[in-house]
Amino acid sequence: MQDADTQDAPRAVTSIWPAVVLLGVAVAAWLTTRGYSPTSARFPGMVAAAMIVLALLDIWSRTSLPGARIVETFGGTSFRRREMMHNPTFLNQLECVGWIALAFALMAGVGILAASPIFCAAFVRLRGKRTLAVAGLVGLLVLGFQVAVFEWALDYELYRGLPFTKGGLKAW
Repeated sequence: MQDADTQDAPRAVTSIWPAVVLLGVAVAAWLTTRGYSPTSARFPGMVAAAMIVLALLDIWSRTSLPGARIVETFGGTSFRRREMMHNPTFLNQLECVGWIALAFALMAGVGILAASPIFCAAFVRLRGKRTLAVAGLVGLLVLGFQVAVFEWALDYELYRGLPFTKGGLKAW
């Protein structure tokens, strides 16, 4: 990306506000886990805590505070890096949010065990533009991993979805 191209990145993208919004979502997620049982809160709490740390580092790297350039270099957050050589459109960003919403809806509807392979296969096929065979293989690999690690090795039954949970939505 040329230096002139970085000026084309919308201020809404390069400002601290995207990281502040992410920080707000992470804090809300972490606070939500406080209402869960200790076992149920462990993993989402760790994810939320990691998001909080990463959002704070992102905010720091976008400022002129001491050490911000080191965080920017180490974390790869500069808009001049090859990973950031594009300025996604608002529609493209909205599509990505839609994929995330679809993943959550699938998990709620059919459970994690079924939703993850379906989501991964669909994403690889539709967003990654790979062949149906590659997408199917990805879905099968994800399913195999989940079954092997969670169901067999850890003996942990993954969430089965609203239709298969006693009490349905009330169980949430």
